[in-house]
Amino acid sequence: MWRGIIASLATAFIMIGQAWAAPVDVSTAGVLTCPGGCQAGSTLTASRDAPGGAGNPDGAIFQDHYSFALTGPVNLSGTGFALDFIQTYNVEDLVFQLFDPGMTNLGSFAVPNGDGGAFFVPVSFSNLATGAYTLLVSGIIPAAFERGAYLLQANLNQATVSQVPLPPAIWLFLSALVGMFSLSQMRKRSPVA
Repeated sequence: MWRGIIASLATAFIMIGQAWAAPVDVSTAGVLTCPGGCQAGSTLTASRDAPGGAGNPDGAIFQDHYSFALTGPVNLSGTGFALDFIQTYNVEDLVFQLFDPGMTNLGSFAVPNGDGGAFFVPVSFSNLATGAYTLLVSGIIPAAFERGAYLLQANLNQATVSQVPLPPAIWLFLSALVGMFSLSQMRKRSPVA
């Protein structure tokens, strides 16, 4: 009797597991290079034509990691695109994220979902210092579509570094020192009574 119950439960769990199939993972990793080095005046480009989850009812997911080295300080500004204008292409929940050398998330930009066009979002990061950075691009290719494509094009511009002004307390401290020095000089000159 127990064997029959256990066999029935096992069959039920297998059927439920097949109904809730996980999306196919089509992630990649790579290195981005800039013509002439990633510094002010150059262009950073990341793009991919990702395969879909053919036959999978949940489609395909991807998290593409790109590493690149910057010679800073630079500002990064550009546009991230989900290229859905080809009939069999679609990318949903497309997000561009940038991580600094310490793997701190500097920000993320999500492209609006849609079908049948090129959907985009402006991307910008300010005052990026010299170092190795990681760009993470993630998204979902729905089951009804064969492929998905994205493109990020960003210009690197020279960041302006502003001078830090001295706080007012420094000026007050310096004037007190000058006053104490002047007072000690006056005492040395006056006769002792």
